[in-house]
Amino acid sequence: MGERAYMSRRKVLIVSAALVCGGAERLAWLILQHLDRQRFEPILVVLSGLNDSFPEPEGNKVIYLHKGNFLDLPRIVWRLSRVYQEEQPDVVLSIVDYANLVSVLARKLSHAKPKLVLDERSHSSINLKYEFLGRLKIWAIPRLYPEADVVVCCSNGVADDLINRFNIPHRMIKVIQNPADGDYISEMAREEFDHPWLTSREMPVIIAAGRLVVQKNYPLMLRAFARVNCSLPCRLIILGDGKERESLLKLASGIGLNGKIDFLGFQKNPYKYMARSDIFVLSSLTEGLPWVILEAMTCGIPVISTRCPSGPDEIITDGINGLLVPVDDETALSEAILRLLNDKDFSAGIARAGRKRSEDFKVSEIISEYEAVL
Repeated sequence: MGERAYMSRRKVLIVSAALVCGGAERLAWLILQHLDRQRFEPILVVLSGLNDSFPEPEGNKVIYLHKGNFLDLPRIVWRLSRVYQEEQPDVVLSIVDYANLVSVLARKLSHAKPKLVLDERSHSSINLKYEFLGRLKIWAIPRLYPEADVVVCCSNGVADDLINRFNIPHRMIKVIQNPADGDYISEMAREEFDHPWLTSREMPVIIAAGRLVVQKNYPLMLRAFARVNCSLPCRLIILGDGKERESLLKLASGIGLNGKIDFLGFQKNPYKYMARSDIFVLSSLTEGLPWVILEAMTCGIPVISTRCPSGPDEIITDGINGLLVPVDDETALSEAILRLLNDKDFSAGIARAGRKRSEDFKVSEIISEYEAVL
């Protein structure tokens, strides 16, 4: 019986563009960790090479295709098509738009024709406007995504965007939200550290986390934070790296925030900082279903987010388990921050309700939904 069960496992190729600490890579990691090994044999295919900032998955076969720049696309498509033929997978799960497009083209080229499940993580019609290859992807998505078997979307907003803006057939779409690994986050949040702002508790600390890119709209956060400091002295910690770092440092200096903001860069364990902060703020112009909101809620701090397309309003009920503010409105954001800082009972209630809300995104249930489409 055990041998027959082993032989009947479905071989799954999980295709990720890179191994860095973004939402797509985190999803690939969680699926690798939690997929039922009695039913599935997962293999991770990474289009780029190994990245030192992300641990190589232990106990799993990993194939690196060593992508170079965007001109490397034909070679990567050909190499992935060869992987299809060599591994003969039953199903391919690719995650995020570049990997999705490469996976479709590789199946067209390969003699192997596995079931193809694409996973879309962003509100593409807006998010791709900020990318170097965005126009090419906007052109390619409606032409290539319909050739897949299933398109998984992380939120209803992402699904509606693909259906209404890219003409992806509704029958192909399956919404599976992001999981919140509560046990892991809670364990990591207890790790010791010695950041002076969070140990001395001299004044409130606001925290943000995410890539320093245009889509995250950190200038809005800095300007709102400057307004807050005019009324109530506090500090801001920003976790994450990106190409906007230098311009944000200049902006912070220009509006008098030197010594009040700490850009800590990428942190392997952001949760120990979140759990000891007073408020988490997301200022994005666009999202998919922001994982970081669920993480902050799990850490037990109140969350403020812009009501950007899409995702925050699918997690947060405004005024109940978090606060939602209009996109790019520094007055509204600063007022929301001051409301939480000045009303401790209200803030504590928001935090409690947020933690309870995060429990609706259990890893086991989300992985079961993925297993159902593989």
